[in-house]
Amino acid sequence: MEEQKLKKKYTDYIESLIEQVVPALPSDVNELQKGYLIKNMRLASVKMAQSIEDNEEFNSLDFDSQCFYIQIIAEWSFHKEIDLFRSGIPPKYWKVVMQKIWFAMWEVMFACVKNDAPETVVLSLVERFVNRTYYEAVEELKYNNIIDDVTEMQAKEQSNIRTMAEEYRMERSIKNYVKTVIKRTLLAILISVIVSLLIIKYKTVGLVTIITLVIVYILIPVRKE
Repeated sequence: MEEQKLKKKYTDYIESLIEQVVPALPSDVNELQKGYLIKNMRLASVKMAQSIEDNEEFNSLDFDSQCFYIQIIAEWSFHKEIDLFRSGIPPKYWKVVMQKIWFAMWEVMFACVKNDAPETVVLSLVERFVNRTYYEAVEELKYNNIIDDVTEMQAKEQSNIRTMAEEYRMERSIKNYVKTVIKRTLLAILISVIVSLLIIKYKTVGLVTIITLVIVYILIPVRKE
């Protein structure tokens, strides 16, 4: 079955996935790699959609569930292609590694569909088998003297999905810190205004109130973000 013979709902969904991930490409991916990644991501997604149309178990799912499986193979294709770009493995072997990963994903997802596995289990199993297959493929390249020890170690250290997760946590931490600073600044301004008004109006009583407010502010434990 050729790509154009897929039902439009599948091709539309695949293109929407590609549009979503392209802005997430890291800065170290060049234009040539970008085109290669998009091409292979589309290829893997189309093959998954073809399998859904041809396979009785997959075809029995509703469209949202089918999209869930297409998205899994698309997103992992995205992450592992980037890992390969950074791995030091010669480009002519990238597709060999990805084909092993695609096949492993399909087998896992097919088994999950047959056994009515919940989505959380599917995601966990796919991640485990993707990583294992990637490691085994790298070790096979080393065994066949295609890569050396340094490249093997470098390839195994790659994990774009982990890198993106760490960047997200860092970004979230910075945003929370900025929010905290803004809140404390506004609070300080508010207290300053109140304090100024109290001093102007009540003089000595106002000074006592200021000291009390400062003590309370210092002693009250700050809630952790």
